[in-house]
Amino acid sequence: MKHLKLKKVVLIIILLLTGIFLIIQSYMLLAPQFGRKPDKKRLEVLVKEARYEKGKFHNREDVPMMLPRSFGKLMKASRENRKLRRPERPLPSVKPELGQSLPEGSNSVTWLGHSTLIMQVNGKLILTDPVFGKRASPVGFIGPKAFEFTDPILPGDLPEPDIILLTHDHYDHLDYRTIKKYYRNVKLFLVPLGVRDHLERWGVDAEHIIEFDWWQEKMLSDGLTVIATPAQHFSGRRGQNNSTLWCSWIVQTPKVKIFFSGDSGYNIHFAEIGERHGPFNLAFIECGAYGRYWPNIHMRPEESVQAALDVRTETAIPVHWGKYNLSFHPWEEPVELFISNAAKWGLAYTIPKIGETLTIGETYPDEKWWR
Repeated sequence: MKHLKLKKVVLIIILLLTGIFLIIQSYMLLAPQFGRKPDKKRLEVLVKEARYEKGKFHNREDVPMMLPRSFGKLMKASRENRKLRRPERPLPSVKPELGQSLPEGSNSVTWLGHSTLIMQVNGKLILTDPVFGKRASPVGFIGPKAFEFTDPILPGDLPEPDIILLTHDHYDHLDYRTIKKYYRNVKLFLVPLGVRDHLERWGVDAEHIIEFDWWQEKMLSDGLTVIATPAQHFSGRRGQNNSTLWCSWIVQTPKVKIFFSGDSGYNIHFAEIGERHGPFNLAFIECGAYGRYWPNIHMRPEESVQAALDVRTETAIPVHWGKYNLSFHPWEEPVELFISNAAKWGLAYTIPKIGETLTIGETYPDEKWWR
């Protein structure tokens, strides 16, 4: 009798878990923020440089996203040092003054936190990886929460960009609510292969989207060229499915060259980018969200410094920190380790406040504002 009751309880638990799993799967398929799976046949025709096999993109080397047998250790680490992962008080920030005419021949950049940048280059306003939500998450009630700022910046504070540049489809780089509410009608989206399908589901006109393979370049206007370059990462809005490509970007004119790393682990592709397209005036280098259990998909600060040296930049700016903490390290650790390693190797850097506009080629700030 007891044996039958136990079997009944086990069966009920299995049915409940199955039901929960099916509900979650249905929600992820139906909810628009999860995007849409790309058309595999279209991508098979378009891919020339990136590795695309059996409907998935791959890094140039087969590196694991997570180290083996790390799940239990990761769960333990997630409970440690929680108070150190967020600033104790709102971070200094300034409202950017954009859209104003710059002196003839001038170009500027403004860091808006994490990987969101505004570039004013060759008369065009380029916005990268726009995420303005309170959480880097598909839902508003759970997920990494944005830090508080003294003068928070919202899309309404910015002029409408001419171009939106995306590095990959993760939630801290491609936010459904930001695109749907503010930027769906932007005239030009430049994206790695496969990301167009997400945007189309959200109402972006297909004619306004251009997909890029690694090393593919396009002249957008007289003197303004963009180049999609390799990165070592992964993609997916429903887990690790890698159905869309990830990349870094080069934005260049006859007078200025900017490199934007996107998310990437360290590898020889940085040196290759430097050899083929360097040197650069500025390089925005990922520096944050690293961890000992996923060393291949995010760089530690000393690797970020090496990546900046590899691409041969005059000045480096560490990004992917300062708004969300997606790892277990103290929130300010990435920038502190970056500047100590930069000093060791003689790398010039600047770290503007969030919202502070830099004119390329002029004197850059050196204030340690996060302290």
